[in-house]
Amino acid sequence: MAPPQNALDKAKSMLEGATRPIFFHDDDCDGTTSFVICYQFCAANKGEGKSIPVKRSPSVTHEFLKKAEEINADLIVILDKPKAEREFLQGARVPVLWIDHHEPQKETIAGLGNVFYFNPRLWDDRDNRPTSYWAYQITKTNLWLATVGSVGDWFLPEYIAEFREKYPDLAPKEYKRVEDAYIDSPIGTLVRVIQFNLKGMTAEAKKSIITLTRIESPYEILSQTTSRGRFLWRKYERLAAGYDKVLAEACATAAQPGKVLLYLYTDDSMTFTSELSNELLIRYPDRIIFIGRRHDGAVKASIRSTALAIPLLLTEALKGLEGYGGGHRNACGMNVAEKDWDEFFRRFTDLVEKA
Repeated sequence: MAPPQNALDKAKSMLEGATRPIFFHDDDCDGTTSFVICYQFCAANKGEGKSIPVKRSPSVTHEFLKKAEEINADLIVILDKPKAEREFLQGARVPVLWIDHHEPQKETIAGLGNVFYFNPRLWDDRDNRPTSYWAYQITKTNLWLATVGSVGDWFLPEYIAEFREKYPDLAPKEYKRVEDAYIDSPIGTLVRVIQFNLKGMTAEAKKSIITLTRIESPYEILSQTTSRGRFLWRKYERLAAGYDKVLAEACATAAQPGKVLLYLYTDDSMTFTSELSNELLIRYPDRIIFIGRRHDGAVKASIRSTALAIPLLLTEALKGLEGYGGGHRNACGMNVAEKDWDEFFRRFTDLVEKA
């Protein structure tokens, strides 16, 4: 059962009525494209929005309330974040619109009249369509960004047909699966342009996000037809060389036996775990892809599988250890203290072998 039309209409009216919305969004392709879609929709209705990418934590914590108060926000919008502290939601002096597609947080929002929580899994727990998909369904604007955001979150939307009519050179008819659009394609390139521009220092990422809100066409980026597009492309090109290097190293590990394809790297300047895990899953669909980065006393990893329910394995493997993890059924992120890494991975591989 899909979300009812009145839920879509409620979210739309909240965005339409906001003059100073503040957006707390995930710092990935899905979260960022969702923000730009909603931001531009509000701007068209004379709303002056502000972006706060939420890094390093799956939750919007109570400390973020200060950001809303600083700009005297009249609407708080949470996009693609699986959790928010109840203290944050209770402390909000204005309405909160929370759009997400992760595990529903029914207890967190229970009894809070100021929060409208839009999550398709409230109506159908199998409905895992990404936040950018719902941002488009709510606003009916920014088709190209909605397509890129959905593909970036491993989903090929039905409006790919509409996208193909408008941009036939960017989505050939051979694109039947999300895997076809994710690598070696113009849409896949746009996904990585956005993802790579979100990396690095927060101030630098914010500058890229602001630039993205000014982009009107994907060709500005792909063909570098404007200064805005050239700005985003330059950072993408700079990081692409580093990505290609670690991708080649990760592919080389595929010769090792076992169900789990493990690649660990140490890089204090940049992380590519999510991008690597997605691309390797396409190249090696029969393996469990485990890409981790050693940094600051921890191992942060992305895990992908075409078959296994990863959150259940993660929960079991992390019991009693210093770490956390979660996400979608076939795609998760996790973080574990480096001192606990060997024990965690031993448990995880044992569970995979028994699954």
